[in-house]
Amino acid sequence: MIDLEQLYQQVETLIEQRVGVEGTPFVCGKFEGLGWLYYHYKCSTYEGPYPRISLKQQKNAIHFYIMLWIDGVPVLERYIEVFGKSAVGKGCLRIKKWEDKHINAVLELIDLAIEKTKNSKATK
Repeated sequence: MIDLEQLYQQVETLIEQRVGVEGTPFVCGKFEGLGWLYYHYKCSTYEGPYPRISLKQQKNAIHFYIMLWIDGVPVLERYIEVFGKSAVGKGCLRIKKWEDKHINAVLELIDLAIEKTKNSKATK
């Protein structure tokens, strides 16, 4: 059985090392977690700084959120074969395993988010 607290720390450390900064607390509605790579986001219920990447520990998995689409398609759809269909949502990746292929995929996602954020206006 995987220790979710330890897994959370590993994922958080990986993100922080790749992005180069610590995550900052982020709350939006019922969501409370850490966020990185903030950009300006606007929808009918929210306007303001929003993290391109966020992280939250749930009861049975670590939730890695990434707000990134390529050609109108959520970038996470490219990673269904790595994580499995049940672990991948439109913007949420439910991490229960942490093998080399998962680490490499998360690093790719972080790099995509960094590149997207560089090409848009960052707010934090």
